[in-house]
Amino acid sequence: MIRTIYLIILLGLVGCASNSQSNKQLELFFSSEQVTLTAEQHRKIIQFFSTFSYNQITATVGPAKLNNKFEALLHSQKRMQNIEKIAQEHQIPLTLEYSPQITIDTLLLRSN
Repeated sequence: MIRTIYLIILLGLVGCASNSQSNKQLELFFSSEQVTLTAEQHRKIIQFFSTFSYNQITATVGPAKLNNKFEALLHSQKRMQNIEKIAQEHQIPLTLEYSPQITIDTLLLRSN
């Protein structure tokens, strides 16, 4: 009986320790024509970088919702440049990815 109680407590502690930073992702949405960051988006990115400053971070940018696919790609590149600039200012290692498969006008930051 005592072993069972110890086992339950041990499993509970291990579970709590393994989920200490479960939210390692930030998802931001843009309007179709938006290439710069809003103040709120900028604040959230800086907060995310501060929280995970010692981790490798991957920024995945989706296409902009524009009829011209080339323009959509250019918008996404400008969004990536804005994120990269903030990462460089805070000396955060960042990997940039363009993914046409994710939701349109979306940016995902993930801590690896």
